[in-house]
Amino acid sequence: MTEQSGGTAQQGSGAERGLLAEARNIRGLLLVVVLLSIGIGLIVVFQARLLATACDRVVMHVEGLAAVLPLAALLVLLATGRGFCSYLLEHTSAAAAARVKQSIRSRLYRKIQALGPAGLVGDETAPLIETVTKGVDELEHYFTRFLPQLCLAAILPLLFLIIIVPSEWRSGLVLLFSAPCIPLFMILIGRGSEKLHRRQWSRLSRMAGHLLDLVQGLPDLIIFGAAKREAEAVARVSEEYRSATMSVLRVAFLSAFALEFFATVGTALVAVIIGFRLLWGILSLQEGLFILLMAPEFYLPLRNLGLSYHSRMQGVAAAERIMPLLARPLPQGFAGNLVPPATPPAVRFEGVSFRYGGNRGGVSNVNLELPAGSITALAGVSGAGKTTLARLLVGMIRPEAGRILINGQDLTLLDPDAWRSRLAWVPQAPYFTAGTVRENLLLGRPDASEQEIHNALEAAAAEQIVRQLPHGLETLLGDRGAGLSGGELKRLALARSYIRKATLIVLDEPTAGLDPENERLVCLALRRLARDKTVLVISHREQTIAATERVAEMIDGRIERVLSTAEFLAAGEAFR
Repeated sequence: MTEQSGGTAQQGSGAERGLLAEARNIRGLLLVVVLLSIGIGLIVVFQARLLATACDRVVMHVEGLAAVLPLAALLVLLATGRGFCSYLLEHTSAAAAARVKQSIRSRLYRKIQALGPAGLVGDETAPLIETVTKGVDELEHYFTRFLPQLCLAAILPLLFLIIIVPSEWRSGLVLLFSAPCIPLFMILIGRGSEKLHRRQWSRLSRMAGHLLDLVQGLPDLIIFGAAKREAEAVARVSEEYRSATMSVLRVAFLSAFALEFFATVGTALVAVIIGFRLLWGILSLQEGLFILLMAPEFYLPLRNLGLSYHSRMQGVAAAERIMPLLARPLPQGFAGNLVPPATPPAVRFEGVSFRYGGNRGGVSNVNLELPAGSITALAGVSGAGKTTLARLLVGMIRPEAGRILINGQDLTLLDPDAWRSRLAWVPQAPYFTAGTVRENLLLGRPDASEQEIHNALEAAAAEQIVRQLPHGLETLLGDRGAGLSGGELKRLALARSYIRKATLIVLDEPTAGLDPENERLVCLALRRLARDKTVLVISHREQTIAATERVAEMIDGRIERVLSTAEFLAAGEAFR
């Protein structure tokens, strides 16, 4: 338990060092924020002095309205200046926070793109989205509240003491010795709050992943009548999250109460001392009122620091997710500069191994050859490692052992961008964005001509699909291709691959979930698509395998054997 707590503390300190490093990028704006806050503090001193002077003239010297009118006008002027400085303070703080958030979010996007699937193996989608969105937003108050208040808590109380002590050193001593109680209790309460914040952030990430899984599987839940049960589970999880949030708020309110208590006690002691000094005639009313007005202002920066300590906890908890992601090294072994061949490549796997998480799933010691211009089926039961092998080929993950040769050249020596430009990858569920059919077809090659689009649709047996749409190629699709059936989306995905003019095409279960007629059309499109290309088709369906030339059978992450398609089908092994 102690070791775990030490690791958590070390992680938190590392995250805060990262936040302070980010603060250096906006130190100019933060300096303006601190200077404006000091300016507001000085205005408060002048206001207290003017108010004390006005009261002294009215009470002790029995002067009329005309005598204090100039002081009242000056007070109004100072109040206006204080309001303007407060406006500038808020504006500058917001600008500083916006700059930090924009910088971090932009770097996160670029980092995730640079890491790619190979660098994000084991990371779930929902926590990543939570980190990039809400996680970055949680940093705002750290930079706009906590850091400025930390500087002010170090400067303003000392400045106020320098002003107060010459007039009343006894009150100054009370302020001096009571002030440390506020940050002390802030730290003590903050430690408990820090654990709650970390736990709450983890709970939020898990809940986001749970909800994403439910949304993606909603059709299946409805079919099997499990939607109501899962809705009750979501309600239960939401209630647990609400209760945990209230626990965090309880700690925050306890912190505020403790800070207000010590500030109130300190101010009351100062008032008692001033009252006795006034009663004994040792202190003038003007000085007594000035010190009494300044006592709450002395505690104010410390109280604000304690209240903003909650913002620090939020920022540090978010940074513990953000900073490790920004510091994650890029995957090694795929950053060469050789240009891949412009012709259909010959591919060879030599002793290739990869395991998810080091020991689960994946492939082991795979040896396989894909001749140039051939169409090869990769067959096997679910979980045999077929999709993992395809991901290794397209560079989404890196082999832990062995190598992949492209025309005799190690894949790691090829320029990754140039290699990807020769690839077309059609996953089990092709992704379509919310946009027109044309925009989705041109994702891989925006400069394709109308004739090339027409040829691709014809080759993919998708012309009839577009012809039946109300606006043809300009028809809007919903998110994930909403509005079209699975078979129609598969054929449009094949057309998109055709437009790309790739020399190596990898298709992962292109006919999964399709009816016989759609499967037949996709297989016809597959044969046309495979002309003058090297094609790897992952499938366990007989009709799809019949459209290929050779079959590599995969069992438990290994290539068991490679047969001609006729031999494989004749042996009745298509569904092993």
